[in-house]
Amino acid sequence: MKPSNARTFADVLAAARSGDSWAYDRLYRQLARSITGFVTVRGAEDPEAMTNEVFLKAFRALDSFDGEEPDFGSWVFSIARNALIDGHRRSARRPQLAGHADVDIKVSPSAEAEAMDVLSIERVTSMLAPLSDDQREVITLRLVADLSLAQVAEIVGKPITAVKALQRRGIRRLQKEIDETGVS
Repeated sequence: MKPSNARTFADVLAAARSGDSWAYDRLYRQLARSITGFVTVRGAEDPEAMTNEVFLKAFRALDSFDGEEPDFGSWVFSIARNALIDGHRRSARRPQLAGHADVDIKVSPSAEAEAMDVLSIERVTSMLAPLSDDQREVITLRLVADLSLAQVAEIVGKPITAVKALQRRGIRRLQKEIDETGVS
């Protein structure tokens, strides 16, 4: 099957299930940036690697997915959330060797672009720091990942009313922080 811009989500999903690489690429490109943003803000040690891990899990389990395009986004974000939880559990159990720093070698397209990305991520992370974990997760899924209330409720396993309340309290807290400290 040849890729086409006019394909429906159902066509792309069927092609991916049959192993067409262009379909995997299209599904990945549709959500990868949002998934990377979500796992970055939620503290993933290596956001790009985690994003790849999330999509590998999703692609291996494509036959178990049942739904439309918005449901697919929620499903992949659920996989990302579970991967984050697993990653935090693994790192909590991993012994840290005193005096040994992890060496992280990355090739970046430009030092300037990487610096701007780091500053943006640090800024968002520091702004979200005063929020509770639940508020931070809801705000990140709603604003960074641009998911609906229903999708966020499904991902976090809470009723929509609870998600609305967490979002409202989180935004109020952010507004209070902005009013007190100002934003440059």
